[in-house]
Amino acid sequence: MAKKTFSDSIRSEEISPAMQFISQKKEQPTAKTTDAPEGYRANPLYIEVKSRRMQLLVQPSLYEKVKAAAEAEGISINEYVHKALEDKTGGQ
Repeated sequence: MAKKTFSDSIRSEEISPAMQFISQKKEQPTAKTTDAPEGYRANPLYIEVKSRRMQLLVQPSLYEKVKAAAEAEGISINEYVHKALEDKTGGQ
């Protein structure tokens, strides 16, 4: 029995397990795009791809108002609060 080499696998059009692993294409994580001026590309080092968790305590009555408003817009409470914070801070 002859010793198997990678070159033997390539010649016989059989891909070795090692080559299958190496040749797999890895999907790049999708990053949120920014509104860069025309002719410029957004620098991927400054694009936010992770979120920070924030714990918030509110009165039950305020929670019910926020929940009702979010349901009226057809979005989650998290998205509603996120949009409210973006609006309040001017999107900075």
